[in-house]
Amino acid sequence: MTAVSKVKVNKEIYLWAIEESRRDFGEIKRKFEKIEKWMSQEDYPTFRQLEKLANFLRVPFGYMFLEKPPKTNLIESEFRTIENKIPEISKELQDTLYNMGRKKDWLSEYRKEKGWEKLIPDDFSDLNAKDLNIVCQRAKEFIGLDEFWYKEHRNKGSAFKFLRDVLENKEIIVMQNGIVGSNTRRKLNGNEFRGFLLYDDIAPLIFINNNDSPAGKIFTLIHEYIHFLLQEDDIFIDEDLAIENKEEKKINRITAEFLIPTSHVKDLWDNSKNEIEQVEEFSQLFHASRLAVAIKLNGMGIINQNIVDKIKEKTKTEWKDNNLESGGGNYYHNNRSRFGNSFIRTVIQGAESGDISYTYAFNILDGSAKTYDYFKEEIMSYGG
Repeated sequence: MTAVSKVKVNKEIYLWAIEESRRDFGEIKRKFEKIEKWMSQEDYPTFRQLEKLANFLRVPFGYMFLEKPPKTNLIESEFRTIENKIPEISKELQDTLYNMGRKKDWLSEYRKEKGWEKLIPDDFSDLNAKDLNIVCQRAKEFIGLDEFWYKEHRNKGSAFKFLRDVLENKEIIVMQNGIVGSNTRRKLNGNEFRGFLLYDDIAPLIFINNNDSPAGKIFTLIHEYIHFLLQEDDIFIDEDLAIENKEEKKINRITAEFLIPTSHVKDLWDNSKNEIEQVEEFSQLFHASRLAVAIKLNGMGIINQNIVDKIKEKTKTEWKDNNLESGGGNYYHNNRSRFGNSFIRTVIQGAESGDISYTYAFNILDGSAKTYDYFKEEIMSYGG
């Protein structure tokens, strides 16, 4: 009979993982009867047992093999900008940040090894121009986006996919998910955050909370793209231009101008038509939420605050209905959509060329050999 391979883990790692999990030790012991023996080194877990423990404690599996525990506050040390906006970060968001940060760091190192240079040229505009039209024109020129791009798309789903592809063509990684990894029981809270940007000179990563409306996802995508141009990490919470944070208010105004150009609104607005109906029409045309459109129109002096408040109240009700990650659909297709073709293609190329091991490739794609083979056939054989 083949001996079962067991894994030695330092006691300090166990202690860190238990503290990080925020779970009661009695609950852990009921699930893993030998946990105290593992900690005292009287016995060791199998690879599979250790994997189950990491999943139960909700800590990255790879951290269980470290010699010493990670920094005591990774959020504070690595995601300071994000912590400043959300002092009390949920375990779900924390784990998502860790997971995305790990992917971003790997891609950055891989691209450096391949000789990649900084994505944003040193002479690029710092977006400090007072005229929002000039700022947005510069931002659109950088990604080669036509001024009337929105006319080519009938719905917000098509518009989001198009904008995501445009950004990925500039080597900005865009990932999306509504749960932590593939754990359908750990839903991301749309009221906590809508997305974030982990900035890197050559491997920036935008993450979109999939528990948002189609229009909300578009707004978040462009909001984080603007932060990319400003070369700073960010977490996005609210598209309301009335928020108190001056810097975020500025970015929201730029985002609204990017999606709903003032000059286009002036050409299209009809004073003889019903205002709320036109807000709906503009929402469909520009692929923006009714709230974003209403706030934009109010800022232009076209509609009053009373109409904005009515739309805002209606939006709150609809947000509760939208804040739900669907568990349906094809597993592999969903995973492909979460990662995006660019990242998957890079991982596959790295594994097939021998730059990284297949095991590491499976791990960083949060899957298995079967998942990897599916991605390889779909993306490499048919060009993504």
